[in-house]
Amino acid sequence: MSDIFLDVHVAVPPDEEVREILPAALSELGFEGFSEDERGIHCFIKKELWYNSIEHILKDLSEQLNLPFVELLSITEIVNKNWNEEWEKSIKPIAVTENIIVTPSWHPVHEEGKMILTIDPKMTFGTGYHETTRLMLKLLEHYIVPNATVLDVGTGTGILAIAAVKLGAQHAIGIDIDEWTLSNGRENVQRNGVEKQVEIRIGSLSVVPESSFDLILANIIRNTILELLDEMIAKLSPNGTLLLSGLQTTDQKPIEAALLKRDYAPVAVLQENEWIGIAARSI
Repeated sequence: MSDIFLDVHVAVPPDEEVREILPAALSELGFEGFSEDERGIHCFIKKELWYNSIEHILKDLSEQLNLPFVELLSITEIVNKNWNEEWEKSIKPIAVTENIIVTPSWHPVHEEGKMILTIDPKMTFGTGYHETTRLMLKLLEHYIVPNATVLDVGTGTGILAIAAVKLGAQHAIGIDIDEWTLSNGRENVQRNGVEKQVEIRIGSLSVVPESSFDLILANIIRNTILELLDEMIAKLSPNGTLLLSGLQTTDQKPIEAALLKRDYAPVAVLQENEWIGIAARSI
């Protein structure tokens, strides 16, 4: 078989959810490696396996999955590489705050007095490299209370639920509609030694009969936050805190307006580049 691959470079907006959905969809079509850059995603497939028009495939996927601004930038022939090795090289430890370091298991970190989150993602997302994850960790570090109960909506790799427990929460539940979260999230929970305190569930908020959470976290896109806001507030303790991200600066006013309609208001707004994180409480 040929060692020639196609590097299909696709323009994708800096939206964490879109950048997770597209590789998942393309992997079903034979693509076997992905890497992210500022403009979008490089998608790799063996040349001999590709007979279709990528333009039509991207158009169909964009319409089916309601993905905005996805377009083909280039197609380049390259010689096969060890994609897993290349991917692992690209993910290194990162200091998110003065006290929190996120690292993959193949780059062990030992720093006295630091909280180490060991996170191995199945794809290059949910590692702490995205601004929204860092914003959520910064807010979480500030608003966690001892022995808190935490609900993480759209948990992905489980990083926020794991961090909550390491910061002093008594128990955290992470939920996600993506099936890969069940294995990847649980693997990360075990890596961090918090399996007795962090539970990963697959599904929407309907899989969470519990309520009165001290903290509810949602690092997801604006439209999904707005759709779930009433349900999340219903599960929040009267004195609890909502931590929201996955939001761009242009999302701030619509989110604040939606919160105000429900008698909630921001108590903090953090920004990194074009992304924001919001902490909100009942007025």
